[in-house]
Amino acid sequence: MKTLTIPTDPIFIKNENFQTILINVIYPYQENEKDLAKQTLLPAMLTYMDEKHPTEETFQKALKEAYILSYSTRQITIGTTAAFSFDLEIPDKKTLKEDLLEEQIKLLYNAIYHPKIKNLGFDDFELKREKENLKLKIKSNEKSRKTYLNYKIAKLVDNEGIFSRSLIDNKSQIDEVTPQNLYDYWKEKIKNNIPIIFIMGNIDKQEITSLIKKYFTKTNNKKQYLKTDYIHYLLPYRKEPQTITEEKYFNDSALSLIYKVKDMKQEDSILLGLISNLLTSLSSRLLSKKLRDEYNMIYYSKVNFYSNYGLLKITVYIDSKNRNNAEEKIKEVVNSLKDEKTIEPLLEKIKERRRINLIKSLDNKYSIMNDYIFEKLKINYTSKESYNLLKEKTAKDIAEFIDRLSLDTVYFLKEKEKNE
Repeated sequence: MKTLTIPTDPIFIKNENFQTILINVIYPYQENEKDLAKQTLLPAMLTYMDEKHPTEETFQKALKEAYILSYSTRQITIGTTAAFSFDLEIPDKKTLKEDLLEEQIKLLYNAIYHPKIKNLGFDDFELKREKENLKLKIKSNEKSRKTYLNYKIAKLVDNEGIFSRSLIDNKSQIDEVTPQNLYDYWKEKIKNNIPIIFIMGNIDKQEITSLIKKYFTKTNNKKQYLKTDYIHYLLPYRKEPQTITEEKYFNDSALSLIYKVKDMKQEDSILLGLISNLLTSLSSRLLSKKLRDEYNMIYYSKVNFYSNYGLLKITVYIDSKNRNNAEEKIKEVVNSLKDEKTIEPLLEKIKERRRINLIKSLDNKYSIMNDYIFEKLKINYTSKESYNLLKEKTAKDIAEFIDRLSLDTVYFLKEKEKNE
């Protein structure tokens, strides 16, 4: 776990290329498994109404009257470092031709710090509604092949209990959430917490800083300390991969091969991403070419990589009779990445595509904002850093990296016949 020093004043990103101002207010904390239901439910209590606007209609009306383009809340977890994030987008004064900045900041402040409260708790009716919606969502997800597949694989490969952490295993927590204990949780994680605030746009730094200090950062401390625990590499430890077959009533079958990286380091995330690109991107399509075009044994393929955990997951959807052949061909494709002569031209295509995407991202205000946050909070490489690291990678680097991939789990989710 690393500790970062962050200013309590808003972190300002001057940008005159857009006609809007982006404000991101982040309340960091360390995730605790016993609070999964609370952290899932809390954002909804702070999204649709507040003390002054106790209905969705009046709250939305206030946002429109203040020319707020968007307001949203979300809960984020990276490793065990988590945060509640509040995003506000407003027009700059030059575009709006009216100074509503303080009113807009105050609306954001009230939504976060003055929610709709009754008897020292959140509104009971609203909370019950959100709890029922959450239960229905979990129930629906349990019937989803994709969700079940991801859930099951996470359980099979996770020997730390963090990558696989899920509310599905803690559904009883939902009924334990009350208006009062959720209110206490809000006080702990938000009211009594010091936010990290990012602002980007064409706006006077002194003006926006004074307003943020007036409403949000009422502290004399110039610095705060953020404990980060983003990285949880899952170390290879099996002498032989585990092979699991399970039958479920889904429409077709799926086969997943999950690899762990030996001696994983942060810079290896670039190579993990490259492997994913080589297998699936339009520049190469190695997986589909072999299993779909050449052998016609899969319907669809998907590759995921998890750089904070050192995992690579290859999934194909197949007819159950193709199970063994599909596994064999997937291994062949992965092994073919050691062929430097074949990989070199594909690698150059991927680098060129990434270069073009980097140029495009310069016109995307959300990408610019996210990059800055990633850099400041040491979450990940920025787009430019990632591209510069990618440029240096060679086919030889990829071949050597493949030798560090350790097959951990082969999971086959077999379609079960309805009459069985």
